[in-house]
Amino acid sequence: MKDEAIVIDPNGTQGEVIDIGDIHICLPRKPKKSEILFSNKKKDLQMWERIPMPEELRRVRSMDEWGEMPREFRERFRPYIEEEFRRRRDGVWFYNNGDPTYITGRHYMALQWTKFDIGYPNYLSFQRDIFLHMAACEADPNCIGQLYTKCRRSGYTNICAAVLVDEASQVKDKLLGIQSKTGKDAQENIFMKKVVQMFRHYPFFFKPIQDGTTNPRMELAFREPSKKITKKNKTAQVGDALNTVINWKNTTNNAYDGEKLHLLYLDEAGKWEKPTDIRDAWRIQRTCLIVGRKIIGKAMVGSTVNPMDKGGKEYKDLWEDSDPMERNSNGRTRSGLYRLFIPAQDALEGFFDKYGNPVVQDPEEPVEGIDGEDILIGSKKYLKNEREAFKNQPSELNEIIRQFPFTTDEAFRDSIEGSLFNIGQIYEQIDHNDDLYPDPVVKGNFVWKDGQKDTEVLFRPDASGRFRVAWLPPKELRNVRKESYGKMIAPNELIGCGGVDSYDIDATVDGRGSKGALHLYNKFNMSHPSNMFVLEYASRPPLAKIFYEDVLMACFFYGYPLLIENNKYGIARYFEDRGYDGYLLDRPDHLKVPGSNSNVRTKGVPSNSADVIQSHAQSIEAYIHNHVGLSRETGEMGKMYFNRTLEDWIGFKITDRTKFDLTISSGLALLAAQKAAPKELTNFSEKKFFRRYKGIQRI
Repeated sequence: MKDEAIVIDPNGTQGEVIDIGDIHICLPRKPKKSEILFSNKKKDLQMWERIPMPEELRRVRSMDEWGEMPREFRERFRPYIEEEFRRRRDGVWFYNNGDPTYITGRHYMALQWTKFDIGYPNYLSFQRDIFLHMAACEADPNCIGQLYTKCRRSGYTNICAAVLVDEASQVKDKLLGIQSKTGKDAQENIFMKKVVQMFRHYPFFFKPIQDGTTNPRMELAFREPSKKITKKNKTAQVGDALNTVINWKNTTNNAYDGEKLHLLYLDEAGKWEKPTDIRDAWRIQRTCLIVGRKIIGKAMVGSTVNPMDKGGKEYKDLWEDSDPMERNSNGRTRSGLYRLFIPAQDALEGFFDKYGNPVVQDPEEPVEGIDGEDILIGSKKYLKNEREAFKNQPSELNEIIRQFPFTTDEAFRDSIEGSLFNIGQIYEQIDHNDDLYPDPVVKGNFVWKDGQKDTEVLFRPDASGRFRVAWLPPKELRNVRKESYGKMIAPNELIGCGGVDSYDIDATVDGRGSKGALHLYNKFNMSHPSNMFVLEYASRPPLAKIFYEDVLMACFFYGYPLLIENNKYGIARYFEDRGYDGYLLDRPDHLKVPGSNSNVRTKGVPSNSADVIQSHAQSIEAYIHNHVGLSRETGEMGKMYFNRTLEDWIGFKITDRTKFDLTISSGLALLAAQKAAPKELTNFSEKKFFRRYKGIQRI
């Protein structure tokens, strides 16, 4: 495992391997006990604390004053200063309640020498994970930086500002940049209030020569001034300056275009709204961190997440592109970043013991907090209590969950306001599904027995399978052959049906084209689970024919007919060529245009028909109303177990349907299941003029 781990010790030593954010990190080798801070203290008194600078040294305010001190003075304190530089480079081990704990050099600088707006920070274990993950991103030559999805008030802005100052004050000829959701945020909240102030409080021996005012507004420049004036009118020696700059830019996609960046902080990346969204900005900014194949700079990107239509969707796309478990042939993620998420219960203010560890579960006895006050309940119970208080106010509840998430799914929740469907019910279902054990959904693939087509289809569970299945028909209903007028037809049409959102092109320019999507659905019946989606599929195999065959095998296995969009010709031709066109449903009677020749039979439905689009949305709305979330009539929870589909419904936009593959296929399955026109529900063409949901509404 050490061979696969990222070594973060600048000296190359290798110790324990830990996992943070799906990457293996090799810590430095643990030193002998005497070299670990606080080893001389009793176990219960071992905790992080700042080590005060010697009082005599504190009186020295600049390197000029240091040079004027007697030689004996300088020789006496030179080992102390050299040791601080070593700790800055190598990091530090300290005993924490008897546990030898390693912190990186950047973390040490933040704790020991960086004064935040609230004073010097406390040691918090979750922030140690952030720094360790950041160090791994820095050490890995295939990584461009860290992408951290956070809860509110986790201190990430302070961390990144501290890292900017630490790095800029020790490297030569570099540019370090800052962007936030607005230029004003970048300038005032990060650069002036944090970066500049942090540097001003550094000890003299960590302060390089600075050009310009001590309270700059545009850049912090460690350049050679034209004349550096001291109290004795001395000038600095030429060549002493680092020639390194920290600056900020307005929030535009090409802010740093053409520049070589050494370190870039993108603040509140989940809140950047069009025309400057984080996805487009990152495509340009990453080029400032790469020359050819070599990564020359690193990025720190972090945020809570806005609603999907206010920057959240683009940030979510970046998040999905930053999975270290999914890499290209060059060993990099699609974005080049490594993602990290820490649950809110592990990072909640007020719930850390005196050792900096989170109190997540309710303690049996009061626990002394880092602020000296007793902690009586755990952070998770506290957050659940907050959620419970808003259980009858879905919009407020959803906002609390999104800002203090237990999971990444919660972090990426959309706003209830303005949604096409009743998101309150959908999230009720998602929360229920997340708590189910064992998981009712099984992943797997369908295959022909012994590889012989048109014989018998088998379902094989596979953790990486393309299908997700919540119910399999009994053996007597599987692989049933039925013919009518010499044509193969679906034998189990009375039990269920399906809908598919297909595609005809094998490859796309960016490799991120729409996926093929399939849903199978059980109608109301007395013998099997009814009014329930039983299968979900969302994938884009390299060849469209592979997708078509997947769909065909699933339909043959279940014996269910399929409703398609008739503008997607490929799947219709494939089914016809394979002799299964009898499995494709004609346009349902209730979706035929009034006045048209009702005898004309057409496979599938037109995707651009206003009537079909309305009926499609209405069918999903009705299903959510009747079968998703908690029923106030029966007290039972719905049996819609496919969270990907539920999440797709949340973001669905009727004016931009092509992006929502799972919504299209699930709606088609519901249309296929209808025997008559649905009850009058929402006229979705009018929804843009008003908001439907202010809370959970049920008839």
